[in-house]
Amino acid sequence: MKTLRSFPLDRDGVVRAPFSRMDKTRKTAPTPVELIDWLNDEGLLELDVFFPEDGNLFEAGLDSMAVMQLVVAVEECYGLVLETSDLTKKNLETPTTLAALLSNKME
Repeated sequence: MKTLRSFPLDRDGVVRAPFSRMDKTRKTAPTPVELIDWLNDEGLLELDVFFPEDGNLFEAGLDSMAVMQLVVAVEECYGLVLETSDLTKKNLETPTTLAALLSNKME
């Protein structure tokens, strides 16, 4: 797992957490490929650039801590609250199933 990286100053010179710069108005669910990039950018997982859309996220290192970070990041980025009942292995297993979960929550 990546170590936390330091965040550069924004143009106005104020240091902000990454979530404060995220688009909180995103109205469309991400594609599986966008999720792979997003998981990498958020430091939740280190997925290869060729990680398949149906690749197993648990085998790639998704653990309970990463799931909790994912819950917070999804709420910050998409304004969605993931309930305990949403956090099943089936829903979180692959980028495709995770994208489907987010899409269903947006409907």
